[in-house]
Amino acid sequence: MFSSDGMRQFTNQPRQIVGEALAGHARLCHPDGSGVRLSDPASGMRLIIRDDWRREHVALISGGGSGHEPAHAGFVGTGMLTAAVCGELFASPTVDAVLTALREVTGEAGALLIVKNYTGDRLNFGLAAERARQEGLKVEMVIVADDVALPDNPQPRGLAGTLLVHKIAGALAARGASLTEVAAVARRVADSCSTLGMAFTVGRHPGKAREQRAPELGLGIHGEPGARMLDMSTIPAGGEAHSMMDMVVTALLDGHARKEAARELPANGHLLMINDLGGCSALERGVLLSEALAHPSLQALGIHAVVGPQPLMTSLDMQGFSLTLLPLDESLESALVAECGPVAWPGVQRVKPLSYLNLEHVESRPSAPVSVQPATQAHSDPKADDDNGPVSDGQRADAVLPGDAQVEQKLNAVLETLLASEDALDRLDAISGDGDTGSTFASGANAVLESMECCELACGDAGQLMNCIGQQLARGMGGSSGVLLSILFTAAATRWREQGDGHPVKQRWHAALTHGVARMQHYGGAARGDRTLLDALLPALDVLDTASGCVDWAAMAQAARQGADATAEMTTGRAGRSAYVPAEHLAGHNDPGAEAVARVFEALADVAEEPAC
Repeated sequence: MFSSDGMRQFTNQPRQIVGEALAGHARLCHPDGSGVRLSDPASGMRLIIRDDWRREHVALISGGGSGHEPAHAGFVGTGMLTAAVCGELFASPTVDAVLTALREVTGEAGALLIVKNYTGDRLNFGLAAERARQEGLKVEMVIVADDVALPDNPQPRGLAGTLLVHKIAGALAARGASLTEVAAVARRVADSCSTLGMAFTVGRHPGKAREQRAPELGLGIHGEPGARMLDMSTIPAGGEAHSMMDMVVTALLDGHARKEAARELPANGHLLMINDLGGCSALERGVLLSEALAHPSLQALGIHAVVGPQPLMTSLDMQGFSLTLLPLDESLESALVAECGPVAWPGVQRVKPLSYLNLEHVESRPSAPVSVQPATQAHSDPKADDDNGPVSDGQRADAVLPGDAQVEQKLNAVLETLLASEDALDRLDAISGDGDTGSTFASGANAVLESMECCELACGDAGQLMNCIGQQLARGMGGSSGVLLSILFTAAATRWREQGDGHPVKQRWHAALTHGVARMQHYGGAARGDRTLLDALLPALDVLDTASGCVDWAAMAQAARQGADATAEMTTGRAGRSAYVPAEHLAGHNDPGAEAVARVFEALADVAEEPAC
């Protein structure tokens, strides 16, 4: 359905979303073959209970308002929760619902209620516990208040640290520990873990517009105000994740140090849990993990194990994350790594030093031979014989490659144009693709530019130059475009060397590039008219194949521009990404690859003083 701000969501009726989501969850088995049972919707309650529960051990019950999935229903299963009691979105379940769950699962061993520190949850779960005790049931309750965002808050909120209580208490209960033992360890974990998060946006309720708020540090999982709003204009561009992680870690460690139960660091160090609050992509979670493990303060603290990064205790689709710290000892670590049924629990991973694969021994040798020449010879004789054979890595560092100032000027113009066009090409590609053409071509340009700055390009030898460009594009450009253009330049370099110096320069260039394009078409499968970069490249090469002995850069640029603009009228693509895009997304927009080629030839024409003969 559409929310009031026009954004699509995969929902039906907002009031039915919790029940529908739980019904889907209850239809799946855990890997161990067990599953869960769902209370009848007609009861007005939403209970999720293990279907293999025999009341032999201490029962663990948790819950609260929905909207934090997979918490809490996703953690019902062997080795974790026995039951979850779910309320409406961000609303505590009723006393009757909690009491019904207690009656359903509590045996002689008793039951432990694990409750996040929110007023509604404390009251409703607390009253249910009192009534259950009146009925003769053994019930204990542990309140989790792991939030450290507000130093003077007498009632810290319960956040993602609740899940660590689930896991550790669940493992102890599965081993047959008594209610007293399970409750004592659960309280110790609740008292010693610390959580703090930040978010760029709050979660969006189904069918409603997202509330517009500034990014905040320390906000709650219901969108409650945080410790402070963040001024993003003060964050260095290109370092947002690093800056956000530093803010969260600094505030988290300050709050963690204030906790009496966490002041003495056990010998086993700390566990770090990284929780996606609902709106982070997998790549963003990977960046957050990297930033956290590299943070000097966390390294000094001693992070020996990690849970996540995964969505664990979310806030609908809030774009943010939280970090939780828990001091470890052997007993807690043993409980955390114990097997459990729920697939929502991602497991505990040990932290190891970062190591890199050494590929020096498999570094490919350049297929084009590189000549070692004195600097004077390199510049005075650009056609010097290159039959001296390949050089070693050490020789290559001292080699002076043949140069050509005009070629360097043209190449620089092309690279600068591609870098300057990154955003424009990305926007054009976003209309019909995934918006990365500009960044892909910019990556290739940067790879070639780096080789130029390191004096690794033989601008005075066309064969060597094209071969090196092909290698750099294959390594640094990425995507299918990088491989295809690498094929073009590599094959063109091969044909250039095969022709020898006896052929006219213009004819030699045309033959080499035409051969390179043919090999690119052979592997890529595209042809003229398929709405690809070929629709700009081939017309430019047609101009090169004229009777004149001069290279008319302006005419080539004009042909490439006309070819690129013609792709806006092509509503059917037969190769490349356009082949998968509906016609209405193609009409009226140039193919981004063809547009990039046209801009390259226009850059070449701009720096060419006159036709080259």
